[in-house]
Amino acid sequence: MLSPSPSAHTVAVLLDDALVTLNRAFGVLRTRNVPIEGLALHPSGTAGESRLTFVLKADAATADRVAQQFHKMVGVRSVMILANEDSTTEATR
Repeated sequence: MLSPSPSAHTVAVLLDDALVTLNRAFGVLRTRNVPIEGLALHPSGTAGESRLTFVLKADAATADRVAQQFHKMVGVRSVMILANEDSTTEATR
């Protein structure tokens, strides 16, 4: 059985602007060991919040597992996956 081919999935995570939350977020990426093509951290426009945006080169199931890992984290307010094939999934805490 062939596994689905990897595609690019842009993931946007709205999280607390606390060092411990940012450290946990990067820990999720390290632990999952998924190929990341791009990563950006910038203010969200709301005081005390940041937006972490990254591009995963993975199949949809892996991208969903990574998003669910972020969704479980304390300090994460919302997670959105934007697949480059025009599909969008959003999980809000």
